[in-house]
Amino acid sequence: MPEEQGGFGLRADVAAAAAMELGAALHPSPFAGLTASAYALAHTAGGPDTGHAGTSDAAAGELLADLLAGSRICAFGRLRPDGRVAYLVDGAPEAEALLLLDTTRDELLLLTDPRDWAADPSRHRFDISRSCADITVRPGRGHRLPAPAHTAALYELLLAADAVGGTRRVLDRTVAYAGQRQAFGRPIGGFQAVQHRLAEHAVRVRGLTLVVAEAARGFGTDPRETARSVALASLSVSSGASSILHDLLQLTGAIGFTWEYGLHLFQRRVHQDARLAANPRAAARSLADTEGWTDAR
Repeated sequence: MPEEQGGFGLRADVAAAAAMELGAALHPSPFAGLTASAYALAHTAGGPDTGHAGTSDAAAGELLADLLAGSRICAFGRLRPDGRVAYLVDGAPEAEALLLLDTTRDELLLLTDPRDWAADPSRHRFDISRSCADITVRPGRGHRLPAPAHTAALYELLLAADAVGGTRRVLDRTVAYAGQRQAFGRPIGGFQAVQHRLAEHAVRVRGLTLVVAEAARGFGTDPRETARSVALASLSVSSGASSILHDLLQLTGAIGFTWEYGLHLFQRRVHQDARLAANPRAAARSLADTEGWTDAR
């Protein structure tokens, strides 16, 4: 957030680094949605010279101040074309405000009164580290704001960073386990088959980390490049992290499948990150559109 509006004025790569640590800790806050909401509110009325001259909307300005002070939670999500329903809104059951992106009109729907919507979390209990709900907006409630550039891209970038952080934590735990677990009188990490699989996953996780870091470093510098790099990061992480976690779970043997060991919590979270970001197929479509690979007909 810009310093003149109460933020630190830091770059997107700092937010991505924070998201990685929160994912590694299975932190329950809707960090990606909160950050995307604050970014959008701060840039709603941004001028061409500064890019963030401050919002002229009173409700948006008040909500932004509350978000930066930590006194309110704003959940971020995407409206369906009907303009009334938003699926998979992270943090929605506890949120005091909602900011919903309407991609068909390139606008944001701002709701600041919890009586203006109904939240149904019953279909989204797979990831138990965070809360998520489907939202139904009551007719005629809320008001619309212009959608600043890169709002959805920032949200998707932070979700990818969250997933990478969790995947790195599971890799570290599995490497430590392989050095301690004994089989045939020696640690299983001494067997070449286990070594090769762990080395391969270390390389893949490093690659996911780098693609997210590259998207974060160049965020906002060029609209087309931002869209391309974020779509690439989202596609790489959503399609690659789950398979890495699945094999790491196998390498921990029977203990990895227990509820108490907790590796399943990371796998659930990474799956949910992909769903919140729009899933690998949507990311691939976005990347293809950005690169001009799709047939305009």
